Amino acid sequence: MGGNKQLYSSVPVKDQTCEDQKKSEPPKGLGCRHLQTLLLFISLTIGYTMRSQLSVSLVAMTNPNISQFNYCNKTEGNVTFHVSTHNLSVVITEDNVTISDNNQEDCKDEESLGKWNVFKTYDWDKPTQEMILFAFFVGYMSMGIPAGILAQKYGGKLPILIALSVNGIVSIVSPWVPIYSGWVGMCVCRLLQGCTQAAFFPSIHTILGKWAPLSERGRLSTYIYTGSQFGTVLIFQVSGLLAGSPTLGWPSIFWFCGVLSMLSFGLYYCLGSASPHEHPTITREELMFIIGDGSADVKKRKTPWKNILSSPAVWGLVTAHSGSAIGYIMVLTQIPTYMSKVLGVDIKRNEVYSSLPYIAMYSMSLISGYICDKCVTKNIMSIANIRRTANSIGMVLPSLILIGFGFVSSTPIAVTTLVLCLGLHSGVHVGFHINHIDLSPNFAGPIMALSNMFANLTSLLVPVLVSFIIKNDVTNQSRWRLVFIVIALFQILTNVIFVVFVKGKVQPWNFHEDEEMEKDDDKLVLGKTNKIVTKEVRNSTEKEQ
Repeated sequence: MGGNKQLYSSVPVKDQTCEDQKKSEPPKGLGCRHLQTLLLFISLTIGYTMRSQLSVSLVAMTNPNISQFNYCNKTEGNVTFHVSTHNLSVVITEDNVTISDNNQEDCKDEESLGKWNVFKTYDWDKPTQEMILFAFFVGYMSMGIPAGILAQKYGGKLPILIALSVNGIVSIVSPWVPIYSGWVGMCVCRLLQGCTQAAFFPSIHTILGKWAPLSERGRLSTYIYTGSQFGTVLIFQVSGLLAGSPTLGWPSIFWFCGVLSMLSFGLYYCLGSASPHEHPTITREELMFIIGDGSADVKKRKTPWKNILSSPAVWGLVTAHSGSAIGYIMVLTQIPTYMSKVLGVDIKRNEVYSSLPYIAMYSMSLISGYICDKCVTKNIMSIANIRRTANSIGMVLPSLILIGFGFVSSTPIAVTTLVLCLGLHSGVHVGFHINHIDLSPNFAGPIMALSNMFANLTSLLVPVLVSFIIKNDVTNQSRWRLVFIVIALFQILTNVIFVVFVKGKVQPWNFHEDEEMEKDDDKLVLGKTNKIVTKEVRNSTEKEQ
């Protein structure tokens, strides 16, 4: 019946596995849990569009071609040589050299746009641009743990709403910010966006811990987290069109992302729910299915950091997260440079080449989530072995492919190899990436915040490693091979650590406050003697009396 709720206070303090857990049949058709999955997918997609769009819009807003030349191509005389580029036209005559902008009929320099015109471009050098890009990750990493604590205390919905609203407002006003405050203002904008977006992963994990039944955990989680790939591919295509439009220009990229973020905020505010117990229209049947197939409850619990930080299983997944991040960042940030300088292919300018790896990762994530859940429902493997197998496929095989990539000289083979590398890497989505929920559905958010912080810190080693080995010789393929080998070995090592320490059962500290209360009840202080006896001894004494 729609609208009926089930009162629920606690669940049995018992580890759940696919072998000993009592299975309940899922309700037929789509339910509220599927709607929540769609809303979280949309929210994460929008988040990644704003995270990724600056790599395109920054190129457009710092184009120096117009502002460097102040004369037009109104030249008469015999033309002896004519060179035309994407933005500029160079005409060499007998008398002089003329350089003009191909996109404008009349000569327009930076001054003709007006000092306060939002469409003006800026003469920011490469280090300044890198600082603007890096500001996002400063905020993202600094707020990782606090975001996890907020998600645990207030539920996952509120931090996501804050992230969407702040990112939307900041994105809409961003084109006007550098007019008044220059590149420093843009750094502040990106810092704010990074700080609030740090809440996405911990909040989504917090919500998944309450909404995702064990038998559907793989599918629901991969449906949501593929939003990162979908958002990246989407904004690369759209931002290129918007930036190249003579009517809209680069500010329209910020406005497009900002409007989408505010629409997503309104959608999630109206239809989203932090837990199934708070949803106003969930059916009793679906609620009982989620409760019976999960280990989360509605009780507000204090995060047991001591238990979390002393758990080998937690540190195993943190290690795997770091290894996965360093491999993914390597492919995302350094492979385009390798293909351009070594193979002679500008993959960033080729829409097909740049999108194929992410499309492969998106598709394979959905497939791996489905296979994972089938293994759970059919009792083919234990949860721990499913995580071991999926994570090994997602980290070991791409590592071996990455090593082979360094010996490839053919462009089609290189692109195919890159597609396989990221496609197989999607296995981590049903490996370490949801193991946080396996260990503790009640504290999946703080654990994700911890592992995500370490992963992002570790990924900073990628440019350092590349600079140390490659130095200035970016065309040296043998040096690139050494980089690939080091990254691959690191991924394999971190996966081995995860395989050794992984656990698929709910840990006792998932209900740690209940255990503490039981311990207190099992002890009795007798008068002034300060003696402590157990409840069983007390009951035995009472019977004798």
